Amino acid sequence: MCRSVVEAENGDREVSNYLDLLCEELKASVTLRHRGPDWSELHCHGDCYLAHQRLAIVDPASGDQPLYNEDKTVIVTVNGEIYNHKQLRETLKGHRFRTGSDCEVIAHLYEEHGEEFVDMLDGMFSFVLLDTRDDTFMAARDAIGITPLYMGWGVLMVGSIWFASEMKAISDDCERFISFPPGHLALVTNNDLVHKPTNSLLVSKSFNINLLRSAYFLL
Repeated sequence: MCRSVVEAENGDREVSNYLDLLCEELKASVTLRHRGPDWSELHCHGDCYLAHQRLAIVDPASGDQPLYNEDKTVIVTVNGEIYNHKQLRETLKGHRFRTGSDCEVIAHLYEEHGEEFVDMLDGMFSFVLLDTRDDTFMAARDAIGITPLYMGWGVLMVGSIWFASEMKAISDDCERFISFPPGHLALVTNNDLVHKPTNSLLVSKSFNINLLRSAYFLL
């Protein structure tokens, strides 16, 4: 799955730069075509772009991404699986779901709980969510880091931020990039970036999360 989000710098932008940026986004998405051969989609909102390559597993008929809330003001692209999505749907009786996708609950949970909803998710996941109501977005990765996510700072436009499931999708467009840390979320508002840890692993027993992560990456 490919997800790439760009937050442009403030001020006017030349049309040529807009077209260049769009072309770069499409190119980045195509490089990850092998991760999701069943569906390709690009959502544009102002200076933000979300691209997705889908491997259809849950609800292959209607679960195409990006996914939305009812009025499409919240957009999300997700890599992974939310194991407790059926239980979470039961807590969202006032919401209308468009698909049977396990990941659609993310958009509706965000409406209800804001960033705190991440702690309610049981699964392996990484996602980027755009809230068009205030032009902010957030990214998050599961506590162990089972699904990959990379973050980069763009060269084409100063102030742009990119996310992708593989480093090669953003390496040509970013002057520097990192592996997004497991068990964290990032909030971007008015070009301000805030990283914070989450408690997004639902468990019944205490454990050493650092030891568990180390063991996972040795596999």
